[in-house]
Amino acid sequence: MEAAGKVVTFRRGNDRLCAGDAPYSTPSRQASPGPAVPREAVVATAYPHATQAAQEILEAGGNAIDAAVAAAWSLSVCEPSGSGLGGQTTMIIYRHDGTTVVIDGHSRAPAKASLERISESQQASGHRACTIPSTPATLGFAQHKYGALSPQRTLAPAIHLAENGYPISRLQRRQIRSCLTALRATDSHGVFLEHGRVLREGRLLKHPALASTLQRLADAGCDDFYHGRLARSIARDMKAHGGLISRKDLAACAQPVEREPIAVDYRDYRVLGVPPPGGGLQLLQALKVIERLAPDGFEKSSDAWYETMADVVYAVFGFRERWPIHAVDFTPSVRRWLLGDELAGELANGIRCTSLHEPLETGDEPPGDTTHLSVADTQGNVVALTQSVQSLFGSKVAHPKLGFFYNNYLVTCPRYRHPSQLAGGCTPRSNVTPTLVMARDSAGSKTGGDISPAPRPVLAIGAAGSRRIISATLQVLSGILDGGLSIDEAMAAPRIHALLNGDIWVEKTALSDSLHQRLCRRYRRVKIKKPLSYTMGAVQAVQCHGDGSASAAADPRRDGTVAVLGADPYPPTNYQPLPGDAS
Repeated sequence: MEAAGKVVTFRRGNDRLCAGDAPYSTPSRQASPGPAVPREAVVATAYPHATQAAQEILEAGGNAIDAAVAAAWSLSVCEPSGSGLGGQTTMIIYRHDGTTVVIDGHSRAPAKASLERISESQQASGHRACTIPSTPATLGFAQHKYGALSPQRTLAPAIHLAENGYPISRLQRRQIRSCLTALRATDSHGVFLEHGRVLREGRLLKHPALASTLQRLADAGCDDFYHGRLARSIARDMKAHGGLISRKDLAACAQPVEREPIAVDYRDYRVLGVPPPGGGLQLLQALKVIERLAPDGFEKSSDAWYETMADVVYAVFGFRERWPIHAVDFTPSVRRWLLGDELAGELANGIRCTSLHEPLETGDEPPGDTTHLSVADTQGNVVALTQSVQSLFGSKVAHPKLGFFYNNYLVTCPRYRHPSQLAGGCTPRSNVTPTLVMARDSAGSKTGGDISPAPRPVLAIGAAGSRRIISATLQVLSGILDGGLSIDEAMAAPRIHALLNGDIWVEKTALSDSLHQRLCRRYRRVKIKKPLSYTMGAVQAVQCHGDGSASAAADPRRDGTVAVLGADPYPPTNYQPLPGDAS
């Protein structure tokens, strides 16, 4: 895609970035309260062609919601390992009129789902592993209600990508190879092969079946996925392969839910997140606990900072395991308790009094795969959007005629008594955490969970990576808001993550001898990850500045890119054209 006017798009090669290199992002700028309407539009997504799709829509007069939806459709094509039509999508939107809304697209199990009908192995892969896909409904709803362009226009870039192909990255090739046996077993591998072998890096991956499905959505509307020809095709495929999703299930899953964001005040900011079953509660609880442990802040990248990040993540996930909550039970009084000072103090005291973290579960965390994107436009709209098929390539099953992979969200449902226990209509718990940070109104209330309008968005942020979604987002936020780092510095900083099995993961560049000793005293085992490890989450963020400018950063751990559209474009310091792209 050729940049028009004063528009700059950057490309970062995932595997060619070495430790110590600058991350793929715009130049450094300090965090500061942004105006209601920035003069630059910015985009950060997990893949170059999705970023280009959002850029194209913004150039065509679309707003941030249009651009986010177009990028999400495109990621369904060019990042099928992480998201797609067979998955789920959740977003948080700040609108130019000062209102903020969560569009909750968490999916539900089919009505016939039960412990008797679905074995433990069937929860992980195959046709019985999937919830009712909600991504088409959620994207269609958001674009129809808050977008400015037609659905056909926002789907056009994704259709073009599927028809004409896109060059696969080195990371994608590794992902395909790692899942190839499972994909072959369900005959879902064909589009990834050339002469019987996985496509080489840079080769074009075309997906005509998915292109036809996307074109059908453009022609007939997203409702067709739930009530029309596409719905009938999905139901037939499920029936033929022992799946449980019926036409009745699809028809009952046609609309996402609009919810009020949850919020806490943190330092000089107000942080807005998504309520359960999403992971916003854990992120906001973590911020509250950090304020108790370090009321005056601390030096970023110090041993104390890394140890605090790990301990806080362990504490909030441990609390979630002990006190799981269903979305319907998240009442105003429960919300105030969960986000209040008293509970934050108890969790902080628990950290202070703990010498060794006892394992709360066995086994490693699953790798998980998801995608996140963030967009801000010049009209004052800001979007943070996360979507997923749960594991890499979801259930490892693609619809043979429609071309998308089904999710495997039922793998997250416990088989014991739990708010998300596997059952008909259950809503699996997730870690998705699309987040907005606002410059707090000085007159606003500081009561945990009570939202006072703050009309100055500062950051839109979120991540991919299972539970590392929350730990990665937390560390980038703290780096910016506590450490005074620029958005790109915070994105590239080494990360740490605590597991409930008592292990600790830490990127090698963070691990001093003293930190290693401290972690060994508090955790069962320290696992050292390579610098910029894929397993430590992938954050995408955009930032609004006080001078009306904006910047963005895509995580150097994966294939993300950014675009800036405005009066003062940044120089493309390391831009490399993609194979097949116009120069």
